[in-house]
Amino acid sequence: MHQDHRTFLDTAAVFIVTDMKRSVHWYRDKLGFDVPEPDWSAKPGFCIAQAEGAAIMLRLGEKPGSFNRDLVPGLDLWDAYIWVRDIDVIHRDLQKRGTAIHDGPTLKPHGCTELRVLDPDGYMLGFGYCP
Repeated sequence: MHQDHRTFLDTAAVFIVTDMKRSVHWYRDKLGFDVPEPDWSAKPGFCIAQAEGAAIMLRLGEKPGSFNRDLVPGLDLWDAYIWVRDIDVIHRDLQKRGTAIHDGPTLKPHGCTELRVLDPDGYMLGFGYCP
């Protein structure tokens, strides 16, 4: 049996969202992430959207947090970046789901092919294939 001796297993971004139900449905329906349907009568304040090793923690708040692209004007930074094995598969899946694509897929000078989407609260998610 193979034992995994890694210290670091995965990582997750934490996004402050203003409407948990809208965010849960967007991450599930528009990105294809697994988000267990919470008990809405309990007014959940936290959910995790995940797909394999990628995870976004959703925390309910009155307003979204700062966006990375606003912190360093002109750099157009992501709020979360997700490496993928095949950007074309991701692109086709997003198109099939009717997900608005901010830009891409585009081959960047550093050798990665990337595309970006904005979630309902304005967080920029990058998907990149970096051979």
